[in-house]
Amino acid sequence: YQRRMPEINEAVVTTYLAGGNTRRIRGALQPLLKAAPLSKSAVSRVVATLKDDLEAWRTRSLTGLDVIYVYLDGFALRVRSGGKVVSVPVLGVVGVLVDGGKQLLALELCAGESFAAWKGCLDDLVARGLQAPVLAIIDGNAGLRRAVGLVWPKAAVQRCCVHKLRNLERKAPKHALADIRDDFHRIVYAANADTARTAYGA
Repeated sequence: YQRRMPEINEAVVTTYLAGGNTRRIRGALQPLLKAAPLSKSAVSRVVATLKDDLEAWRTRSLTGLDVIYVYLDGFALRVRSGGKVVSVPVLGVVGVLVDGGKQLLALELCAGESFAAWKGCLDDLVARGLQAPVLAIIDGNAGLRRAVGLVWPKAAVQRCCVHKLRNLERKAPKHALADIRDDFHRIVYAANADTARTAYGA
């Protein structure tokens, strides 16, 4: 009694996630649908399943997940809101497991990268069972550093090398950028601490 092939539902979801509205989705799937109808309500029902899946993912238990490092950063995501496409800040957390594998732990829409937003995000991770990591890698955001210090006081904090290099490049003249990158990489990719200190001194 299935009304649509699973491939149709997958195509609806994929087109929606790529930024298509209901009219565009119906137009994009016309070759696949041929003369078969696809109502707005049908598209809405298929898209609604995404919200349930996202909520299940956002609230899943993290108990027993052996995370030793976490990368924390905010980024802007283009989303449709009130009929317009706008940039919305998103807090992202990626965990690195003992075996080196990576796992996306959290994506949180927020008003901005404030201390309160980051504290709420980290508190939620702890409430879902995530143990304190050994190391947190962050950008230079003061609110994030403060939140990490409060939620995971024993975790070491490291400044993200990519963000640090970007900061250096913004302050440097264009003719010196290649040399600065080479020097920086010699330091951060050194085989050991002594080699890194020598490269830093040079």
